Amino acid sequence: MEGSELTPEDRLLLADYADYLENEAMLSSATREAYLREAGFLLAWMEGRGLDLSSVTLSGLDDYIAYRDRDLSPRTVGRMESSLRSLFNFAVREGIRPDNAAKLLEKPKARVTLPHVLSVEDVDTIMARLDELSQDDLLFQRDHAFFELVYSCGLRISEAVGLTLSSYDREAGTLLVFGKRRKERLVFVGEVARRVMAVYLDTTRPALASMRSSAARRTQKDREEADALFLGRRGVKLTRQAMHKRYHALVGQLGIEATVHTLRHSYATHMLKGGANIREVQLLLGHSDIKTTQIYTHLDTSDMLEAFDRYSPLSDDEMVQAGSFKHIDSHEEE
Repeated sequence: MEGSELTPEDRLLLADYADYLENEAMLSSATREAYLREAGFLLAWMEGRGLDLSSVTLSGLDDYIAYRDRDLSPRTVGRMESSLRSLFNFAVREGIRPDNAAKLLEKPKARVTLPHVLSVEDVDTIMARLDELSQDDLLFQRDHAFFELVYSCGLRISEAVGLTLSSYDREAGTLLVFGKRRKERLVFVGEVARRVMAVYLDTTRPALASMRSSAARRTQKDREEADALFLGRRGVKLTRQAMHKRYHALVGQLGIEATVHTLRHSYATHMLKGGANIREVQLLLGHSDIKTTQIYTHLDTSDMLEAFDRYSPLSDDEMVQAGSFKHIDSHEEE
């Protein structure tokens, strides 16, 4: 970072600001560190230009943002501007300046990052391999039920490991899920997942539960863990880390690039492609804001492109030859 060294006055200001962040704003240590680092950058930049916290204007802050914004993502710039607003709140509180000029900074538009989605064929490949491995292995039987349920219901992995026996209504084929901030939602289990879950509950889970040690039954914590829908090899609740590891090993063997969360993305996309409306998918995923769900409407353009190539009077090749547009290779620009 270019700029002047901090003056003793600036260092004292940062010390007071650090105390404010910890004891009044009550931010986490990681956030405090990031905010203090950005405050130091700004103070050094202003020192080199004869400015200070009391006199810098909105125009000056815009110049600083332009100086700092060198190949930074919109999200990073957004975090940087949040830290500046915090610093100027502190400056107003301390009487250093009468206003928070950083509040007027224009927030950058975040670049839409499309999630990776598996094809239906890839999902079938993963589940078929799990079915094959589960023939004589308790843990793979459990894995098959776990990942079928994740895909069938669009679950987050934290939601899946947090399920209890009472979460699943076998007769109704429904699952009561607690999502982020303990928000409750009811989802429906598909026919394939119901069949696999029946085997797991009738055969696999009792076998895993029998591996729980007698000592583990003595504590309340282990009794609660024993009520988990999905159990580990010792008969207690699964961890997210264990299931991430087993999933990555599986898809790695199949040559498929995906995370457990990709199953949730794939569920949402396949539901929309199958005819579900976006409001229904929002409720099934447990999204508070429909804007979060709308990301999936940008994903499935393959059918439209195929139809265009098949039925348009000007195919891609014909349009390029006619000079109507410049074809952009997907590897060159997104």
